[in-house]
Amino acid sequence: MSRKHVAVRKSGTGWTVSDLGSGNGTLVNGDVINDETPLSNGDVITLGDTELRFEDVANSTMMVGAPAPAPGPRPRPGASGARGAIPARPGPRGEGGRVRSSRHAAAAAPTPEELKKKKIIKLAAVGVVVLLFAGLGLVRMNVQQQQAVAAEEARQGKSRREMLGSLFQDAKNLVREGKWVEAKAKLEELQTEAPDYPGVADYLGHAAREIPIQEKLTGARAALAKKELGKASGLLGSTGESQFLYEQVNAAKRELFEAADTRTREARKLLDENQLDMAKAITDDVLVAFPEHRDAKLINEQAAQAIIVRDTPRPVVQGPAPKPWEPAVDRFRDGDMSGAVAILNACMARTPQCKKVLGQVTEFGNLYKRLEDLDAKGLSKLMNLDKEITGGRPSKMARNAGTRAATIFYKGATAAKASGQWSRAMDYSRKALQADPGHTGATNIISELRTKAKDVYLQAYSLKDGSPEEALPKFKDVVAMTPPDDEYHDKAKTWVEKLSR
Repeated sequence: MSRKHVAVRKSGTGWTVSDLGSGNGTLVNGDVINDETPLSNGDVITLGDTELRFEDVANSTMMVGAPAPAPGPRPRPGASGARGAIPARPGPRGEGGRVRSSRHAAAAAPTPEELKKKKIIKLAAVGVVVLLFAGLGLVRMNVQQQQAVAAEEARQGKSRREMLGSLFQDAKNLVREGKWVEAKAKLEELQTEAPDYPGVADYLGHAAREIPIQEKLTGARAALAKKELGKASGLLGSTGESQFLYEQVNAAKRELFEAADTRTREARKLLDENQLDMAKAITDDVLVAFPEHRDAKLINEQAAQAIIVRDTPRPVVQGPAPKPWEPAVDRFRDGDMSGAVAILNACMARTPQCKKVLGQVTEFGNLYKRLEDLDAKGLSKLMNLDKEITGGRPSKMARNAGTRAATIFYKGATAAKASGQWSRAMDYSRKALQADPGHTGATNIISELRTKAKDVYLQAYSLKDGSPEEALPKFKDVVAMTPPDDEYHDKAKTWVEKLSR
C-alpha cells in the first residue's frame, strides 16, 4: 500500500472513494476503480493486502446487510493456505494506466523465448532511437556548418562591398579636387576588382576627356609661377570646354589677368629707370597673352622707340643744323604720342626745342584725355597747341578734337543766328569750319549769311546818303558776316571807313 493510496470524501448525502495513483491500485468489491466511485454500506475496499469495509454510521437506517461471501475460499496467486476472505493484491499498472484485477493475477509467466524476443525488440528500439538522435545531431551539425559558411560569405561580401565603395569614394573625392590622374588610377584599380561596378565606366570616360585639360592647367600654373604669361595664355586657351575643371580654368585665367597687370607695372618702373630692354621684354610677353592690353602696348611702344633712338647711330651733321624734334612732330601728327614723347625725351638734353615741344605735347595729351569734357575754350586751346606743335599741319588727334569743337561752335552759330547776332554767328561758323573743314551745318550757315549780307549791304547802301548813321552799323554787320574773299566784304569795309570819318 502506498502512502497516498486512496481518498474517501463526502459527496452530497453520501461518500465516494478514488485512487490516488497508487502502485497496486484500489479495488471496490473486487473491481479496480479508476475514477471517483460512490460507496454504499458494506462495500469492501481492497488496498494491496488490506481490506476495509465501509459503514456509514450517520445513515445507519439505510444500511443494507452485506452479501454473504461466495462459498469456498477466494484464490490468491502464489499464497496457498492463505485467508480465503482476502482478495489477491493487484499487480503494477500497465501502460494504459489500468490496474490488473485479481482475475488476471494468476496469468502465466513469459517464456525465455518471449523474454529474448522482447529484449531484442527493446534493443532495436533503443538502436533506432540512438540512430535517430545521431542523425539529428549530424543534420544539426550540417545546418550549423552551412550557417557558418553563409555568415562568413556574407561578412566577406560586406567587407568587399565596403572596400569597393571606399575606393570609389576616394576616386570621386579626387575628381572634386580636380586630380583626374590620381582619380583615374583609383578607378582602374576598382574596375580591375569589379569590372561591372556602377558608374566606373562613366567616370573613366570623363577622365579621358579631363586629364588633357588638367595637364594643360598644370602646365599653365607652372608657367605662371615662372612669369611666362604668353605660354600660360596659350595653354589655357587650348583647354576648351571642361565639365569638371571649368572653375579651376577660370581661376587660372583670373590669375593670368592679375599677373599681366602686375608685370605691366614692373615694366613701367623699369622704363622709368631706363632699363629699356627688360621693359620691352616684359611687355612683349604680356602682349602675347593680352594683345589689347592698353598700358602694356603704350610701355612697349615707348620702350621700342627709346631703343631705336638709343641704338640708331648718330649721323654726321653737315650743312644746316638738324631738327631732332621733327621726327617727334611727324609721329605726333600720325597720332603716335608715345613715340613722339620717347624721341623728345631722348633729344631734350641736347636741344632746348625738344624740351619745349615735349611740354606742348604733354599739355596737349592732358587736354586730349579730357576731350569729352572740354568746352569751346578748352577745345580752342587744344587746337592751338596742335598748330604750335605741327606748324599748322593738323594731326589726327586734332581732327578728332576738331569734330567735337565744330559741333560746339556750330551750336553757338545756330543760337547766334536765331537771335540775329550775325557777326557772332559768322565767327562761330568760321571756327566750326576751321575745326572741321567739311562741316555741313557751318557751311550752310555761312552760305545763308552771305545771302543775308548781300541784302543788308543793299539796304545799307540805300541809307548811306540819307541816313549815314543807320547805314554804318549795317555795313559793319556785312563785314562781320562775310569772309575776306567775299566781294561785299571789301565794299562794306570801304563804306565803313568812309562813313566813319
